[in-house]
Parts: sequence; C-alpha cells; structure tokens
Amino acid sequence: MRIASTKDFLAGILFAAFGVTFAAVAATSYAQGTPARMGAGFFPLVLGLLLTGVGLAVMARGLIVAGDGLPRVRLRPLLSLLAAMVLFAVLLRPLGLLVSAAVLVLAGSLSSPEFRLRDALLLAAALSVGAVLLFVMLLGLPLPVWPSF
Repeated sequence: MRIASTKDFLAGILFAAFGVTFAAVAATSYAQGTPARMGAGFFPLVLGLLLTGVGLAVMARGLIVAGDGLPRVRLRPLLSLLAAMVLFAVLLRPLGLLVSAAVLVLAGSLSSPEFRLRDALLLAAALSVGAVLLFVMLLGLPLPVWPSF
C-alpha cells in the first residue's frame, strides 16, 4: 500500500484518534440513553463517531489522491512561539496584561524571517490595548492591567 498524500493520511489519523478518544473517554462516563431519550453521553458519542468517520475518510483520500509531502519542520518558529506563550503566562500576574501581551507579540514576531522592529512594536501596542479593551473592559475578566510592584 502506497500513501499518495502524506498530509491527508496523517491528518486523518489525527482526526480518527481524537474521535475514538472522545467517544471512548467523554461519552462512556455518562449515560447513553436512546435516540428517543438521549442521555448526557449520547451527543459526545455521536460527535466522536462522526469525527472518527471524517478521519477515516481523510485517511482514505490520502491513500487515493496524490498530494504534497510533509513540509520540512522548522524548529526556530515553533520554539520561539512556544517560548512566547510560556513567557506570557509567567508574566501576566506580575506585569499585567498590557506589558505581557506586548512581550507575547514581540517574542512571537521573532519567529518570522521578515521581522521588523517598528512593525512589531506597532502590532504589540495595538494588540495590547485591544486585549485590555476586550478582556478587561468589555468582558469584565479580572486580569491585572498594570504591573504590580
């Protein structure tokens, strides 16, 4: 058996694995019921089975239809984005949302080969203010806005 599209085949495996896991773990811990009298676990079971079916269909497509191979994995962007998210989580409480969101954007933008400091600073300022407006002002989440020294 030859895999025609590695991307599709691996995506199908991922979908099917999530579907089976969701159906087996989330659905079986609740009463299933019947289609006429659905229990709490009926919908998660059906959803997991549908996701598994989609995964199997995508896997089959990967075996039949030719496609691109997997792209080369570049570690620098992956690691810098992961570091940016961890940095945001660590800095949120002591430095507040404004500063930690700006640090997140600046650290994340280092992963791009087209990094320009001026553009990154403008984006960091706009997204930091937008995050404060959205999450603190509009949604009322109890996040610190300013550094607490």
